[in-house]
Order: sequence, then C-alpha cells, then structure tokens
Amino acid sequence: MSIHEFLTDFNLDIPDTTGRELHAIGVHIGWLNWGSVGDESLEKLIEHYDADKIAEFARPGDFYDFVAYRERSLTYIDNKGIRRTEYPNSRVYYVRRFESTHDLLLLSLLEPNHFSEIFVDRIVTLLKKLNISRYVVAGAMGSPVPHTRPIRITGRSSDPKVSDKLETLGVRQTLGRQYQGPTSIFNTISQKLTDEGIVSVNLMAHMPSHISLQEPDFTGVHRILSILSKLEGINIPLEKTRIAGNRQYERVSKEIKHSPSLTELSKQLEEIYDQEEGTLEEDTIELPPSIQQAIDEAFGKE
Repeated sequence: MSIHEFLTDFNLDIPDTTGRELHAIGVHIGWLNWGSVGDESLEKLIEHYDADKIAEFARPGDFYDFVAYRERSLTYIDNKGIRRTEYPNSRVYYVRRFESTHDLLLLSLLEPNHFSEIFVDRIVTLLKKLNISRYVVAGAMGSPVPHTRPIRITGRSSDPKVSDKLETLGVRQTLGRQYQGPTSIFNTISQKLTDEGIVSVNLMAHMPSHISLQEPDFTGVHRILSILSKLEGINIPLEKTRIAGNRQYERVSKEIKHSPSLTELSKQLEEIYDQEEGTLEEDTIELPPSIQQAIDEAFGKE
C-alpha cells in the first residue's frame, strides 16, 4: 500500500455549485507572507463575506509540526462551556455570490512540514473536484523598496487575457522571465493546475524590508485587496484598512528620523524606486554596496 493511503485528506462538505463558475483565491502562509499581508487579506475576505468553512484536514498533524506552528494553536471555551483545542490546519471557505457571475473559494494554506508532495496532491485534487476555473495566489515578499512610495505589485497569469487585465490594474508583469533560485513547494500547485487547463494567477506585493511592524502591514493588505477587488469583482470596503496603513507608516517615518543610517537608507531607496532601477522578481535582489551597508548598520550587523 502507498503512503498516500495512510495520510489524512480533507474533511469536505461539498457545496452545490450547479451552474456556477468558481474562482479560488489562495494564500500560501509561509515564506511569501511578509508582514502577514496574505494572511490578513484572506481573513478580511472571510469576514466580509461571512464565508462558510467547507474543508480542513481531518488529521493536520500528518503535514504539520505543531511546535513549529505553536502560535496557530488555540485553546478556547465553546458556547456550551466545553474546552476545545484548535490545531494548525489548512482551511477552505466557500462564498456564494448571487450578484456575480462566479462564486469564490478562499484557501488559507499553511506550508507543510512533512510529506509536501502529498500535501500538494491533496490541494490539487480538491480544487479539481470542485471544478474551479481560476486559481489566484496572493502574497507578499520583503524587497529593497521605500515605505514612502506606493506598494508595487508584480504578477503573472497563464491566460493572456487575464495578463492584459493585470496590466491595466497596474500590476507589473513577470510572465516569461526566467527566475532561478529559492522557492516554495506551494509553487507546484499553480504549475499542476495550469497543466490541467486551469487558469493560474500570481500576485506579489513587494514590501519594504527595512522596517518591522508588530501587527500586519495594512498598507500591503490594502494594496493586495485593491487589486483582488478589481480582478474578481469584490465589493469590500477598504478605507479603514488604508487609514490604518497610513498611520503605521507615519509612525515608521517618525522613528526613522531618529536614525541617521535609516534616514540615509530611505533616501537611497527612494532614488532607486523613482528611477525604476533593478528588476522586481520573486528572489533576493542584490543591493548596491552602499545600501547594503546602511541596512547592516541600521540593524547592528557587522
């Protein structure tokens, strides 16, 4: 017998999607979740739609190290007064949209610690079973960009028509570039779905890596949700998120003024941004020596 048969699968409550087109929005929680942008964006969509959970792994410990994901374990008292424990897990939510031509699946996917290839197979099988026609991935990565400029979004799609729409939304195209370097097992999900004829879309927010926030980066959340809203016809209010992000970056600007090295770094990053120098890809960009030195000095690195 294969190990596939022993490992957990999704507990699935299949919704009635008869006659409905279904688009999926996935957040890959792990490497490309800088500032918790992807995580927080999905939570806001789930809250906005009051989305119904339809799937989660029956035995998540097959894929996850609970120590590594300790912050995602929760003990609580339910409405009957019974103590419950919620474990780290990947979860799928369904949104029926009567006002739209297509419904939504919202996927919160934790990067697996074990049996990653089987994990990917489980996700792809689920999405095929639900007959989705599009899979959109939204994430964020740290980049050498200033916090004083608009957050850049790069992206690509396997469908040229969707790529054209992304361009009209101000998304910088990465289609056709030959990236080589570190990656995540998550990337194989889009590849496998594309091979099955399902349209894939990737959106990446490039966040300022020289700052650190104790809460989600709401400027990045606002930017990602703005693009998703226009791409998928989602009417979600974003003004409070925009204001929260502005306040965060205002505090950062005040703190930077007290650090000569960070002040100089910000100026140099602004110059690079304004001149549109460098290539934005899903890798680590090699900085000019002067900027790298400023970062090292600001964070006390020798």
